[in-house]
Amino acid sequence: MFFFRRMNRFVLDSSSIIDGRVIHLFERRFFDGKILIPVLVSDIVRKHAGNKGDRAIRILERTVPVEFINHKTNGLVEEVCVLDIAQRKKAKVFTTSDEVCRHSKYFPKVDIIDIRDLYRVLTPIFEPHKRIVVKILKRGLHHNEGIGYIEGVKIVVDGAGKMIGQTIAARVNTMLSFDTGNLVFCSLENKPTNRSSHHNNHSGKRRRHGKP
Repeated sequence: MFFFRRMNRFVLDSSSIIDGRVIHLFERRFFDGKILIPVLVSDIVRKHAGNKGDRAIRILERTVPVEFINHKTNGLVEEVCVLDIAQRKKAKVFTTSDEVCRHSKYFPKVDIIDIRDLYRVLTPIFEPHKRIVVKILKRGLHHNEGIGYIEGVKIVVDGAGKMIGQTIAARVNTMLSFDTGNLVFCSLENKPTNRSSHHNNHSGKRRRHGKP
């Protein structure tokens, strides 16, 4: 007897495709299955994102099976169209849209995957005063700022503008959260002064000159 496991199905709305992070989730196999894209959604993506939207859809097609659903909208807004298809196909919905989340209460059987919440959970927490080590890759907006990244999070280090290419220690000042990700502001950690070595060097110089 053969048992067939039903393939997971995911409906994408225009906000998730334009946002782009959903591509990484499927490329890295965090999710696996079949993607359903309503024709209405693909039209909206092409209208608002142009070539960028087309490119995103092509990448998805190379990564996982993609099916375009020609759903009779009868004047339905995108949010209702997406949720209705998900309910009919027993699929989950990927979105970054507050409107989709709001309309989902009328479709209680549909599971919503809010990409923003997902990334917040997966993003490292940088608490104030936490010590971090980061490689400085470039200058920031201000001349004295250095920029680095930790697990995709942008790190801005005050005082590290001249340390490009170096791995430095810093202390977290604050972390700001946006829909597109987090931004961490840090201060360069002060390097301890080797006073004993400094003292010995000067003592040696005095002895070489015959001074006590």
